[in-house]
Amino acid sequence: MSLFGYPSVWVVVAALAGLTGLVVYVTRLNWRLEHSKRVLENEISERRRAEEQLADKENRLRQIIASEPECVKLQTLDGVLLEMNPAGLALLEASRAGDIIGTSVYDMIAPEFRDAYRDLTHRVFAGESGVMEFQIVSLKGRRRWMETHAVPLRDARGRVVSLLGITRDITARKHAEDEVRLHYRELAHAARINTMGEMASGLAHELNQPLAAIANYSRGCLHRIRSGGGTVGDLTQAIEQVCTQAERAGDIIKSLRRFVNKEDSPRLPQDLHAIIRETLVIAAPEINMHGVDVKLDLAETMPRVYCNAIQIEQVVLNLVRNAVEAMDEVEPGQRNLAIRTWHADGIATVEVSDTGPGLPGEMRNQVFEPFFTTKAAGMGMGLPICRSILEAHGGTLTFAMQEDRPGLVFRFTLGLTGEAW
Repeated sequence: MSLFGYPSVWVVVAALAGLTGLVVYVTRLNWRLEHSKRVLENEISERRRAEEQLADKENRLRQIIASEPECVKLQTLDGVLLEMNPAGLALLEASRAGDIIGTSVYDMIAPEFRDAYRDLTHRVFAGESGVMEFQIVSLKGRRRWMETHAVPLRDARGRVVSLLGITRDITARKHAEDEVRLHYRELAHAARINTMGEMASGLAHELNQPLAAIANYSRGCLHRIRSGGGTVGDLTQAIEQVCTQAERAGDIIKSLRRFVNKEDSPRLPQDLHAIIRETLVIAAPEINMHGVDVKLDLAETMPRVYCNAIQIEQVVLNLVRNAVEAMDEVEPGQRNLAIRTWHADGIATVEVSDTGPGLPGEMRNQVFEPFFTTKAAGMGMGLPICRSILEAHGGTLTFAMQEDRPGLVFRFTLGLTGEAW
């Protein structure tokens, strides 16, 4: 009889088969678990290495930022300071980060610059970048000039989360600029004094005319009064002439006094045509002495220009005198000086042209160089000073040869205020 004929054998066989299957299952499960463990360990190792590398990079970045000699800061849209490196803390004269972090940047910005800085912040959070110069007030009350470069800092989704600002102290530069401006004003004043010295004989002649007329009319009045032959009408007419000539002399002296004044007038909206006419009052003696014909072609309407009136008068006078002297070799009757003005696109242009011989080609690149001059007794500083004055006003000074006749044309530009006279 076969063993498989016993039911108990089948039970044993079935149990062995089940146990074998369980062993295979457990073995496979154990292999999978070991595999998963190795994969997980690898992932953990990779993540740990990535975290270590990230921490290392972050540490290096923090060390770089901490050693950066310029202020590096992060701030929110509302101006709350999130981070600032030691250089920034030093600029604000803060002893520790806790004095600054969490406070508002607007507490440190000088009041007159807060609106402009707020506008810059909003532009940065809109995705733009910007540069701004402003003043801060440190925790110890000291003012400093700053220049900040602000850019948006974005998260992984591209959203702007803060403003990243790199700010440098430009106080020394600002002080140097102030010293240069002071030196420039002194130089411009010296040039005006020199100009008056060169024009002294013509101005003396111009003043002598009204003074001589005053003396003549006054003597005539005295003679008529003493002789009893003058009528009230005659005396009144003579005295009116005395008043007219005195006012003429007074206008010349007033113009000269204002022109040589050491203190520059403030930059204000000015009547450009009035400046030109005032200049021609001063230049008239020299113009007449050289026999020059002047033609004014001024725009019918000219909005105000934002400028220092004395300095722009100095520019016009220098260009006019150069033009007058350039025509000394031209035949009398052909010495023509033209002054023309126009405006377009918010810019006013003044053109001063002459009918002189012009300049040789090799000299044209030297016109604005300091100490270059074609005059026997010239300093060579007139045109460089003029160009500096106009550049300080945001304008330009250029020159060209006349297209259809001999002579030079000088043009300068100034920005308009938009206010018409």
